[in-house]
Amino acid sequence: MPIKKLPQSEFKIMKFIWKVDSKITSKDIILAMEQKYQWKQTTTLTVLSRLVVKGFLNSKKINKHTQYEILIAEKDYLNFETREFFSNIHDSSIKSLLLSLHADDNISEEDILFIEAWLRSIKEK
Repeated sequence: MPIKKLPQSEFKIMKFIWKVDSKITSKDIILAMEQKYQWKQTTTLTVLSRLVVKGFLNSKKINKHTQYEILIAEKDYLNFETREFFSNIHDSSIKSLLLSLHADDNISEEDILFIEAWLRSIKEK
């Protein structure tokens, strides 16, 4: 199943589950979402069911709760999102991306050094 872009609510839950990085029960997710975002139980359960349908999570009923397991790794999703952003917003132009970052002085000296080292490593290949 191909990766699909997640709405903000689904991404919030996935970020939490990716951080936990192990199987987790609906009870724990509901509690975390209630504490962090003041979500109701039904909201969290609805979002979790969407994530299962989209293939991000696998669910397994254990007693009164459902256990969720990660099917799409955080790294894979972030790579997908980055490629989509780069392609759709910047027409796959590194120049466009760097100019937009520099326009608001969002590039630190450390970032510049990293980019220079990265470019040198690409050139050496």
